[in-house]
Amino acid sequence: MSTPRVIWKFKVQATDSKGRLGTHRGRVVSHSEDIAREAVIEAVEAAGYRPCTSVTLKPKRM
Repeated sequence: MSTPRVIWKFKVQATDSKGRLGTHRGRVVSHSEDIAREAVIEAVEAAGYRPCTSVTLKPKRM
């Protein structure tokens, strides 16, 4: 039996290439909190930002 998927609300502060600070918020679907955290970090970095704080995750019901 597989682990149920959870929608995680996330929030992370990150800087762009010019050093401007911004807050990124959104949702990600994942089986575990660790995988969700890694996915958020990868997505923020792929968008050209560098995370400054740890990723805050809160589970939401599907």
